[in-house]
Amino acid sequence: MYREGFLGLPTFSSSIVAIATAVAAILLFWFLFKKKEIHPPKMPTAIPNNNTSTTAAPSTSASAADLARNYEVFLSFRGTDTRESFTDFLYTYLVGAGIHTFRDDNELRIGEEISPELIKAIKESKISIPIFSKNYASSKWCLLELAQMVECHVNEGQKIFPIFYDVDASDVRNQKGSYEEAFRLHEKKFDEKTVQRWRDALRTVGQLKGYELDKETNGYEGELVKKVVRSVLLQLKKNYTHVPDELVGMDHHVEEMTRLLHDDSDGVRIIGIHGMGGLGKTTIAKVIYNQLCESYEYCCFLEDVREKAKHQQDGLVNLQKQLVSRILKVDLPAIVDVDDGINKIKDAFHGKKVLIVLDDVDEKSQFDKLVGECSWFEKESKIIVTTRNKEVLNALEVTCIKKGLLQAYKSYEPELMNDYHSLQLFSKYAFMRDSPPEDYYILSKKVVSTAAGLPLVLVVLGSLFFGNGDKDLWEEKLRELEKIPNEEVLKKLRISFEPLNDRQKRIFLDIACLFTGQDQANPCYMWDDCELYPRNGINTLVLRSLVKVGDDNTLRMHDQLRDLGREIVREENFNEPGERSRVWRPEEALDVLKGGLGTKYVEALNLDFGAVEQEEFEQLESYVAGCLVFLALNKMSSNLKEPSMISYKGYKDDAA
Repeated sequence: MYREGFLGLPTFSSSIVAIATAVAAILLFWFLFKKKEIHPPKMPTAIPNNNTSTTAAPSTSASAADLARNYEVFLSFRGTDTRESFTDFLYTYLVGAGIHTFRDDNELRIGEEISPELIKAIKESKISIPIFSKNYASSKWCLLELAQMVECHVNEGQKIFPIFYDVDASDVRNQKGSYEEAFRLHEKKFDEKTVQRWRDALRTVGQLKGYELDKETNGYEGELVKKVVRSVLLQLKKNYTHVPDELVGMDHHVEEMTRLLHDDSDGVRIIGIHGMGGLGKTTIAKVIYNQLCESYEYCCFLEDVREKAKHQQDGLVNLQKQLVSRILKVDLPAIVDVDDGINKIKDAFHGKKVLIVLDDVDEKSQFDKLVGECSWFEKESKIIVTTRNKEVLNALEVTCIKKGLLQAYKSYEPELMNDYHSLQLFSKYAFMRDSPPEDYYILSKKVVSTAAGLPLVLVVLGSLFFGNGDKDLWEEKLRELEKIPNEEVLKKLRISFEPLNDRQKRIFLDIACLFTGQDQANPCYMWDDCELYPRNGINTLVLRSLVKVGDDNTLRMHDQLRDLGREIVREENFNEPGERSRVWRPEEALDVLKGGLGTKYVEALNLDFGAVEQEEFEQLESYVAGCLVFLALNKMSSNLKEPSMISYKGYKDDAA
């Protein structure tokens, strides 16, 4: 089969050698063909915004899997003209802005018609961008794509943003210059109907408002790309934040905020929205942001600043990255630490007119590390801050005054919803209409009254009762709500309670259980002697929107916050009032007293002595000698002789 060859190595017979040579040639041809066909992926230099789940096709030629996805923008271009220059730049910038973009290289296609998958990609895109270059019209694939875009534009209202790269719009519209030459060749190869369809498509798109490189930006491609991306973002409303469809009573808030934002000053404006949790501060900020963002090239809405800054690893650094990335539409190199982030923010924002919302800020330092100083931004910049803690806004106001920017800062505290809007908001969630059905009107009014005008509670309760047509169940749920607040509402409101120190928490719980509606002077004597420093404590509660002090010096608290405080005390022992620190229901307090059920945990009792016998009353002197700090005696009977002294820890008076 073989003979000894050169150097004694075995050599195949000539026939086998010929076969092997042929196989090798075929393999080499196949390899060269595939090498020409396959292009390495072009990775974008920017990464999509963290807030979007979309990613663009990684390679120049889209795969079947890519084509099956819904795109926001379809790019049509002549590869030999702009594939590696303008188109790649535009594609990269669109992806970096979080826009799901389809880019296909039509030079690699075979066959006579564009595929159904490609037609689907064009149809499902919201915007098509044809990039007209000198040789665009010489490609039948470009013209097929363009004809499909125009069909979608006419029939479906799809937007077309034409870019006239190195040709005049009139040449495209009238097929002059290189486009005229291309159509001479097309007329020889294609039927009259096809050619006319292409001409009509060019004429239609050539009449649309587009972007001419020389006229728009004097030939600067980078500037044109920014303009196009900005227009796409506005059209797609990518900068918009989600707001619910069921908005109620928003007009008044918008009017007030607009007045504060647009005064005679053209400087930087900082507007603080403050108030208790669940008041709708974030929703108001979102509505205003959505109204203004179209007027700003650089805008960002940062949600949940408090939560992310405090409870996520490298929280502030990640917020800084997010802010810079959204403003500039590109990713930055990693930020090393907070100080490094401040410097990058300062450099990135210098001289830019910005719109920024910082939602749920609870410390001035968070503002400083994310926004820095007003001097970093261009005039007419707007910064909106929402917070439950007015201390943050007071500190901002002081900073503005020190820097001579007295007019830069304003604050707004939204009011609670009135009864009409409360019922309307509840009805939208409970019945999917603006008002309750007639046979549920009275029940709905009762449910709405438990919310006391707080939008968060109205939304939660509306969702809770949605789809429930059993009136008996409504009645039962209503009785439950009157005694046990909704857990979802409590969770939201509790956020404001947790940052308080122990002294402030004790004062808050005392007010919730015992002193709502009372003159603050009375409990302040007790809190003073208990070394709770009440004036500072009450001031903190007011700044955190947990308590209000009326003009008559009375302590006021929203019903839902009152219920929060009482629920926190109930959690000490759900079953035994005598195991709780405060017993505010007179009937329970009396049971604790009569049954000797009080323990060392009971610090406060609220008693109604209208029907108490003298013998039971006299037991108080020995009972309160224990751990009791406060005892309220209501409706004292004139027949009762008071004990010689009721003793309080740190506070004494001849009568309670």
